[in-house]
Amino acid sequence: MNSLINEKREDEYSHKGIDRAALIDKSVIESSDYKRKFDNATENPQVNKTLYTSAKEMLYDRSGTHYESMRWIDGETGEIIAKFDNMGRIDALSGKDHELKVEYGANTLHKLKGHNNIIVIHNHPNSSAPSAGDFNSAFVRGYALGFVATHDGRLFKYSSAELISEILYTKYWQRNIARHYDEVDAQIIAIKELSRNLKITFKEVIHNDMV
Repeated sequence: MNSLINEKREDEYSHKGIDRAALIDKSVIESSDYKRKFDNATENPQVNKTLYTSAKEMLYDRSGTHYESMRWIDGETGEIIAKFDNMGRIDALSGKDHELKVEYGANTLHKLKGHNNIIVIHNHPNSSAPSAGDFNSAFVRGYALGFVATHDGRLFKYSSAELISEILYTKYWQRNIARHYDEVDAQIIAIKELSRNLKITFKEVIHNDMV
């Protein structure tokens, strides 16, 4: 009987275009431990409050999908400078869906002008750590800090003062997978290995962290 119920539930998810693996864990997202992760995310309480509310908004909006959203936050005031919400747009040239991407244009870049202390946060539906692209975007755009809020309730903090080779990042990642780590753990280990010789910072934020 349980298997029939589960099959029916999966059919309902599929019919609605929902990927069960990308659903957020609401029990974690609504917990006090999750909120406390943000209490010491930065040294600015107002920024921390904005990070928390932004994370929850994006996670609920993107739950069950492979789409990413981003918020650009003023590191001094905690105000949101700009927002990006990937609504499942189709690329006019390639015809491909913009899944697992944050792509923004001139309007967003214009809003960011004049802000020298920008903190960004975006969601990862596959609950992965920051990608090489995330680190490189932080460096190229000059972000002070970046955060990734995952659909399973983890929070990663990162920054970069130089470009990362995506080839090298992938090589380290795949080497750790070959050592029988799961994909996310293999990715985390790869980032830590790269951070020994590169000007990048990375950590998973936990609820009793201090800045």
